[in-house]
Amino acid sequence: MSHRYNMIRGYGNEQQFLLPVNAMDWLSENDITYGILEILSILDISPFINKYRDDGRGSAFFDPRSMLGIIIYSMIRGEKSSRKIEMCCHYDIGYRIVANNLTPDHTTIYRFKKNNSKEIKSLFKQLSQIIVESGIARIGVLALDGSKFGCNASLSANKKLKYLEAELGRLFDESQEIDELENDDINIQDMEINRLPEHLSTKEKRKEVLNRAKEKLIERHDIESKKQEEKILDREKEELESGKKKRGRKPLEPKKEPSSDSKVNLTDPESQIMSTTNGWIQGYNGQIIVSENQFILAAMISDEQNDKKLLIPMLNELEDLFTGIHPSISPNILLSDAGYFSYPNSLAELDYGIQLIIPPSKERKIPEYSDNDGYISRMEMICRAICMGEIITFPELQSIGTFVWQSFMNREKQATTQEICKRVMEVRVKSPTGRELYRKRKYMVEPVFGNMKHNMRFRSFSQKGKENCEGEFFLAALVHNIKKLIRFEGIVKIKEFATNIIKPSRGSGFSYIFANTVCKVGIDTCRFIHQLVYFG
Repeated sequence: MSHRYNMIRGYGNEQQFLLPVNAMDWLSENDITYGILEILSILDISPFINKYRDDGRGSAFFDPRSMLGIIIYSMIRGEKSSRKIEMCCHYDIGYRIVANNLTPDHTTIYRFKKNNSKEIKSLFKQLSQIIVESGIARIGVLALDGSKFGCNASLSANKKLKYLEAELGRLFDESQEIDELENDDINIQDMEINRLPEHLSTKEKRKEVLNRAKEKLIERHDIESKKQEEKILDREKEELESGKKKRGRKPLEPKKEPSSDSKVNLTDPESQIMSTTNGWIQGYNGQIIVSENQFILAAMISDEQNDKKLLIPMLNELEDLFTGIHPSISPNILLSDAGYFSYPNSLAELDYGIQLIIPPSKERKIPEYSDNDGYISRMEMICRAICMGEIITFPELQSIGTFVWQSFMNREKQATTQEICKRVMEVRVKSPTGRELYRKRKYMVEPVFGNMKHNMRFRSFSQKGKENCEGEFFLAALVHNIKKLIRFEGIVKIKEFATNIIKPSRGSGFSYIFANTVCKVGIDTCRFIHQLVYFG
């Protein structure tokens, strides 16, 4: 009886080659690897090359474009292990294409990431500027948010100051004992039973680690003491101006020395204990500003747990990005959650020329928009117009001035500038326009962190030290922007822009210059309203 078999899929061992001769043709045309190569071909990588010797001495180094391609592609794939990346460079087609068939070992890959933190930050800024100037990023409305990232250090490595001082004293006593033993010609090699890590292998190195941790603790104490002194001076100034004592408990005088219970992490002294929804972690606070179509324009990490203190630094990063870009290209509005609200932060919009929409509290706790709130909106518009040198009619100024008097001044205790600032922000958030704008924040910035932590599996840093961790964070931001460009076919626009780019000088930054002149009619009312709203 004859048997009939289906065709067996496969090929014999004698078949010599099934793939194209050119490795660049091994994957489909729309594969992300080709997008990475095209973007890297546009960017200027001279800062990476300039770090190497140019006199012809020393061994050859790997092409920085290939190394960047490897670490970018590995982050897109969610792979963090340098050893696994090394293996993939041998066996994975995607890695071989972005690496141009180079096979660096895991040590080379790790050192490249560690030693080029500043260059990676510069590369991120370079791509962000191109995205903005080419018109790919919609920058009219921006959003700011932060998220906590773990670091390569354990919570159990946090030690109190009294422990550091005791340990330093013990090491000093031990070193004296060893000196005495050496003088007595006693072999001390048998005293070391267990091997310690390289950075802790000797008492001198352990002492150096402890001293570095203690210095960081003292540095933090000095910063906190300075802030406390500023609070005391501000309170005294307010009491002097008002002629009345301010309510509430007076800030305590800062201590001259840090408390013995103050803690610092021995593994990564620059990191901090951070509170998250899943508990406590040792890490950093990552901050980003994104465009309306989710491109990251500015980023930074901080050991500051409170977002309130990070608005001004992020505005500085944003201003730094727009330095060198044409003045006509500038953002109008910045959205952020209630964690960033404070009176000094509200004043920042006058210096940076960008309108802030920051709810003073959770959105559900803010009163609904009423008819009287229209006066506050109009009052703010008038103040902006006056600052820009426009002339406002006296009847309009008079009606707004009457509203300000009745709402904030004609009562037993006049409203403070902080109260008025809070009320103006509440109206901004709850006004029909403000409500529509603030709704955008959730789908602008929060999915970006979701992409980082879930798709790219970037939840913690693999290196130690703020500078190295910052390099990793900027690499993640760079990879996110590259993925967005490839997905939305922005490479063509970037290539066209890169060939025709002429960068004009920006001058003194993108802050608006507010005119000091006001209309002569009703000048007292103008100044009065301006002082109330803009606290100037």
